[in-house]
Amino acid sequence: MDLGQKQTVEALKLVVYRRPLHPELFDIHNRHRIDQALFDADLWVTGCSHLVRFSVATESVTEVIAQANDELPRRGLVASFRCRGERQHEYVHAESIRYLMNFQVEAMSDRLFAKTHSDLFAAAQKQGILVPYPQWQQGEHVPFCHLDYHVKPESLHVMAYHVFPQENTVVKTQTLFEVL
Repeated sequence: MDLGQKQTVEALKLVVYRRPLHPELFDIHNRHRIDQALFDADLWVTGCSHLVRFSVATESVTEVIAQANDELPRRGLVASFRCRGERQHEYVHAESIRYLMNFQVEAMSDRLFAKTHSDLFAAAQKQGILVPYPQWQQGEHVPFCHLDYHVKPESLHVMAYHVFPQENTVVKTQTLFEVL
């Protein structure tokens, strides 16, 4: 993925795969690995976008938010959605993984965005993975990605916040991966 230029909300898509994706396809700015008795997972921040791979034994489900023009593989593709409005999706893979996702694109007034940005950035500094992008900053607020996650013995809950100050917009995803 070419992250040399600022990403935009208009060009984002959410893609779901029934397999892992190779790290060479992405410019990974931060990563975290989770190893549990029943599953393992990878969380990658790839610009104001992300990838979460959840695996049980040899089966995997991968969620990616990426730019629509990024060349992602077609093999193993389950679903692809442009990031507009609000959307929910559920998928059960190989009777071993349940994937539940909800995303919401929220455009705000200047005042509401300033408060939301401040609150999200403060929370992101305390928990989860935070990656700011000062190289894309054009005003008072820095674009950033925050992945907050909660691990239980049989599940992973990921809340992702992709913050686009130039557009006064936050793209939020809530995803639950469960071992069946």
